This record gives sequence, C-alpha cells and structure tokens, in this order.
Amino acid sequence: MSTRPTGTILDDDRLLALRETDETAASELALELGPVADFMDASAGDDVDWGVDEHGDLPMLVCSAIADAETGDAPYPRRVLEDDDALVVPVPDPIVRAAPPEGLGLDLEAYDPDRPLLFDPITAGGTVGFVPVRFGDGEPYREEPLPESAGESDPVAEGTIDHERDADPTPRPETMDAPIDPVVLDGVLADAPNDVPESDVVGVLEAIRTHNLVDAGNHVAGTVPVTVDDRAICLLEDDAWVERLAPELEAADVDVDVDPDALATAREAHKRQADRLLEAADEGDDDLEGEYEYDVVVTSERDTAEWEVSEPGTGR
Repeated sequence: MSTRPTGTILDDDRLLALRETDETAASELALELGPVADFMDASAGDDVDWGVDEHGDLPMLVCSAIADAETGDAPYPRRVLEDDDALVVPVPDPIVRAAPPEGLGLDLEAYDPDRPLLFDPITAGGTVGFVPVRFGDGEPYREEPLPESAGESDPVAEGTIDHERDADPTPRPETMDAPIDPVVLDGVLADAPNDVPESDVVGVLEAIRTHNLVDAGNHVAGTVPVTVDDRAICLLEDDAWVERLAPELEAADVDVDVDPDALATAREAHKRQADRLLEAADEGDDDLEGEYEYDVVVTSERDTAEWEVSEPGTGR
C-alpha cells in the first residue's frame, strides 16, 4: 500500500478489537470494522487488501477495498465477513506475527481473545489505518516477542511479507517454495475439511517442489506442457497423485502427515492453479477436460533444454 492515511481519528468512543475467527484458514484473527465500514462502503462479501505503514513509532495496519478482478494481484486479499452481527476482516497471520515495523509482533499462540488488542481507526481517501492502542485489560500496546526469538523478528513472517509484496507466487504462511498463488491456497484451505492441518497441506505442496517429484519425464506422452509466465501445467496419468506422488512423498520422509485429505487438498490446489493460469492467459485446454482424465501439477521448473514447452496460443 502506498497510501498512508493522514486524516483525523474517527469520532467514536469505542476502540476496535482484534478478535478470533475460524472463517478462514489463512487468518487466526480478524479486526472489527465498526463505524469505518460505512466510510469504506464495505459489506459482507467485499474484498479488501492489507498492508502495514507507520504511525509515529507504531505499526499501523492499512486496509482498502479492491475489486474482485484485482484480488489475484493484491499482496494480502481478504474478504469482509459478518460475525455476531458485526463486520470484521481477517488480518493475515504474517502481518500479525512480524515484528514492527513490518507487523504487530504478536505471538498468535499466546494471544488472549479475552484481552484483545484494541485499535483506533484513521481514515483518508477511502483507505483506513488501524493504530494499535492498548489491550482490553488496559495494558498499553507493545511488541510481544515471539517464543525463543529474544525479541528479534520472525524471519519466516518477514520473508513471506517480502515475497507477497512482490507478488511472488508462493503459498503462505510456512512454505517459500511452491508455485501456488496465495489466493488459490486460501480458497482451497477454506473449502477443505476442518480437520485437515494447514501445515500438512502446505508441506505436501512444498515437498513436491523441493524433492522434484514431477519433471519432464512424468509428463504424459504425446503432449507438451502449457506454460503461462514462469509456470508450466504438467499433465500426469489419471490418479497419479494417489498412486505415485503419495508413496513418493512418504518415501521422501517429509515432515508432514500425507493423509488422504491433505493430499486431496494439495491436489485441488494444483488443479485450481492450473485453471487460474489458463483463465489469465485466456487459453482453454481441452486436454484437462477431455474423455481421458489427467492429474495436474503446476511447476515452476522450466528447463527448456529438457521440456518441449508450448506457450499459450501457439498450438499443441
């Protein structure tokens, strides 16, 4: 976000609370909108984007509305939710965790919803800044060091912020090495069974990439991968995720549980990513929906000496 709100604090006695939410797997906490919902003309289902700025010596969360078509390019897109008759917006976990000035410096595991962090809103030009003031018990806001960090910042959170700010196509929060857009990962996790750990899904996505489980030799004979920007859509034999990738993941001794639900969720992430890439390129692909069913893996591996690639629109 380049816009820093500089307007006056809203004339409202009630500070806005950072509360728990279980509506999205990508955010543990959500911020009340309160009276600024009208200022933003926000309603449930609208999309917004998050950023972080500075207000004096405090980190300030910055929120502004975005069009549906722009969510794929936004660093931290989130959807306005209705919770207990109040409008709230989930706050990205990396922003909550990262040490100031990149974030709030809160320990999510130790956060107490009974003494929520309270914010004062500042408005300007359709953008709202939320300045942390104090906790619900009256204690002034201060950075809470992460466990075993000795007051230093969280390198994973900071790295994720840097990558997302640069529109890097990696999932969040844990992995830095899988070619899945954050908005795709968020949507898949939101639709996944409630008991599927996010860390297992992210771990599967990362392991496929880091252990190089899919390469040119696995692509279905007689076709060539469709490439969009820096990623390729690789077609595998039907049920390859279950029959080949699952055993190979277990053999690779990855540090996650490769159970059927986690595998199915990761598989769906690759399918949705392939659809998203094809849609962005305005390129339909009959092979993905034809009589012969394929499994799909999106890869960023593009060694053109090895891959016989075809760019969208150039034929197959």
